[in-house]
Amino acid sequence: MMKKIFLWVAFFCFAGVCSAAESRAALLFYKQQADAFAGASRSEERAYARSLADNLGTWALQNPTDANAPQVLFTQARLYLLAQDRPQALISLLKAYKMYPQAQFPSFQAQWEEALQAVASAQRTTYAAQLLSTRPTDQTTLPEREADVLYILSNLEGKNLYTPAAAAFESFFQRYPSYGKNDQVELWYGDLHRTHGNYLAAISQYKKAAMLYPNTPYRAASLRLTGDIYADHLNDTTKALEIYNQVLKEYPSSNEIGIVYKHMAILEENNKDYPAALTHYDKAIEHLGDTPSAYEAYRGKADVYKKMKDYEQAYTALQKTANAFIADENKFVDPLLEASQIAKKKLRDDVRYTQALEKALMVFPKAAQAPEIMYDLAQAYEEQGKTAQAIAMYKKLILTAPSGKYASKAQGRILKLGK
Repeated sequence: MMKKIFLWVAFFCFAGVCSAAESRAALLFYKQQADAFAGASRSEERAYARSLADNLGTWALQNPTDANAPQVLFTQARLYLLAQDRPQALISLLKAYKMYPQAQFPSFQAQWEEALQAVASAQRTTYAAQLLSTRPTDQTTLPEREADVLYILSNLEGKNLYTPAAAAFESFFQRYPSYGKNDQVELWYGDLHRTHGNYLAAISQYKKAAMLYPNTPYRAASLRLTGDIYADHLNDTTKALEIYNQVLKEYPSSNEIGIVYKHMAILEENNKDYPAALTHYDKAIEHLGDTPSAYEAYRGKADVYKKMKDYEQAYTALQKTANAFIADENKFVDPLLEASQIAKKKLRDDVRYTQALEKALMVFPKAAQAPEIMYDLAQAYEEQGKTAQAIAMYKKLILTAPSGKYASKAQGRILKLGK
């Protein structure tokens, strides 16, 4: 009996050694082929580059913990770029950079800039730096770091990016069927479908996430996301409201409640049921607190009042918006500027017009819009006969932004007022 056990152990050890040896031999072969491959000007050369890149990808999937894995992914990206397949190159670079945080890659930036052309131009500027701004720590597991890549892919738009991104999700589920956060990854897969306009597949994926993981904390989220698709993309308001109400009924304590109320308010606003929209916006604000989603609800409420031509309430709502988000420059200044315009054009109230501008300037004196605010405020002082205050504000503007377009205009006003 002991002899049989020894033979079995010896067999598996030998098999492991052979497997490792075969893996090293395969890697050496691919590396030699890749190093010898410098360019791909012809279609057959590009086809070979793609084939070789695919081979390296298979090796990386089979040997994710090997010390050579990050460089293999980096080489794979280079070959995909030679094959003129930027989407695949982008995915390989993201995996190399995010999954292996300690690895260093020569000429990474040059390859990244080329691969990033696979992303839609509207997103490109934002994601150029953001995607590489942080790297996971070594304390996270390899599946966690790969899941981070999938989350990024779920939000990226780009021609020909959908198919390889979907393949990356399917590969992950195949290799990590017991990953503890697969319920969340399933939702991200739904987001990928939605991002690329495959709305029915997105709905199916969201439903799958809820059905396969009965204990998931994302059941309410999967339902809400389904409602969003009916509301935003399939133009089925009735179905969307039905689903939103289901979330409110079945998951009253969920974090999704505030978002559901906000989305219901938008639907009612679009249907011109303004009283219902205001009610839902109020409930959204109550549940969302001071989150970014709450800001949208505050602004939505002000928009409803404007549509109702209740400009007093609109002005007040915008003031409340600014007060609630006083720590954020844009979320504070923008509603105050809108409030100032309502005061001037709709309420014909010069005092509240200047008060809104003064408030924005007092809290954020160096805001991006400060020169324009200063100029408008100085002009308001002129119109109110406050010449000294107008001149002082024009001078402050010149000191604050001497090379800006408002500085020369301010100088001209000072000369005119000084006559």
